[in-house]
Amino acid sequence: MRSNVKRYLFVILISFISFLSFPQGFYFDIGIGVGSPTTKIDGKNVADLFDSSVKEVGVEVGLKLGYGPVAKYPLYIVGEISGIGHRFYDAYNYIQFNSYLIGPGLIYYPTSLIQLGISLGFSFVSNQTDLPLNMYDSENGFAWNVYTAIDLGGGNNGFLVGVKYSAATNTLEVSGAKQEMSLFSIFIKYAYRHK
Repeated sequence: MRSNVKRYLFVILISFISFLSFPQGFYFDIGIGVGSPTTKIDGKNVADLFDSSVKEVGVEVGLKLGYGPVAKYPLYIVGEISGIGHRFYDAYNYIQFNSYLIGPGLIYYPTSLIQLGISLGFSFVSNQTDLPLNMYDSENGFAWNVYTAIDLGGGNNGFLVGVKYSAATNTLEVSGAKQEMSLFSIFIKYAYRHK
């Protein structure tokens, strides 16, 4: 798993360096979101395993680097690194399911105030718990997300507020179980872009 992740991070680093040679079209955004998650293992909703005393929270974080607008169109080509987490917890313990996306994406501005985006790519899983359980990871999977946001701010600096749907499917190592995660979230981001 780590060799594939290193390969993808290396490609993104090289892309980032090449984008720096075109400073007039450099795009960057970073942000966080919270929302309503779902995690299924072999089609069974994990939330059904817990009673009402167990709380849950869904979080997404992401970073995009890219170039645009492309050929005077309000279109940006980006690379994304992002992750979604689904945590179950009580006063004593926690279990957290994490899925990550590394891949290309597109951003489009139908108007100067609205940003639409989509990304898809390679996914891997890194689950965590403080309980004596085997939380298997995964090496290969597929993830995608789609969102819409309001782009506030002047000049090259923007502040994005939006809604996003993220999903990932992975086959866990050792157990071979299928882990499916999704998150509908509300997010905020800082963006540096040329319109």
